[in-house]
Amino acid sequence: MAALVNPTSSAPAAETVTLLNASPTPVNLQGWHLADRSQHTLPLPAGLLQPGTTLTITGGNGFHLDNQGGTITLLNPDGLKVHGVAYTARQAEREGQTITF
Repeated sequence: MAALVNPTSSAPAAETVTLLNASPTPVNLQGWHLADRSQHTLPLPAGLLQPGTTLTITGGNGFHLDNQGGTITLLNPDGLKVHGVAYTARQAEREGQTITF
């Protein structure tokens, strides 16, 4: 997972999270969501994420990556945490830099 937490633009939609399917099989993203530190969720687009490919999701729908540090959680269709990362204010302080987890 990688995230652009502090984009050069002040628009929340410029924040992005990039997912990588590191498994050998496709993953059906129907019903999957991202959650931020405040538990605002952002649905992932339906469809298959093929092995070795990435998907970049832009912020919105209340989902926000805080420049003071935060968390990003990947939730499956049942709402269970599949993966999660945390980042610090120091990691987010450089404008335009993508954080790789």
